[in-house]
Amino acid sequence: MSKVDSPVLAPTWRPRLIALVAAAVAAGLTAVIASALGVEMRAANPGQDPIEVGFAAGAFMTLLAGGLGWIARAVLDRFAPRKAVLLWLIGAGAIFALEMVPPFYTEATTGTTIVLIVMHVVVAAILIPVFARPRRPREN
Repeated sequence: MSKVDSPVLAPTWRPRLIALVAAAVAAGLTAVIASALGVEMRAANPGQDPIEVGFAAGAFMTLLAGGLGWIARAVLDRFAPRKAVLLWLIGAGAIFALEMVPPFYTEATTGTTIVLIVMHVVVAAILIPVFARPRRPREN
């Protein structure tokens, strides 16, 4: 099929942007709600000073990680369009599994550890289904 005969694909940026913002807000709100419920939202990597995990930190890290995931998907769409969904899902699954490890070695209370795990699951539950959708031909 030549480029002239190729179907015009619907834009993907809107649903991905909405999902990214929704995931960032959800992560931030998870931290705020946990804090309001009395969970001390402070965590530290071993040997470092603790940091406050609040709305801004949760949202910022989600925007950063989600933005990198979006870039990865866009690169796959460009250079491996037939395998983009499969490759992205494999990568997203691997990254998600790796991201579930740090909460267990972070110096934090049990409640904080649980909230950090919940934040990771919430973000993945929002981003992965949207970013994994295959591109569809545009409807006229």
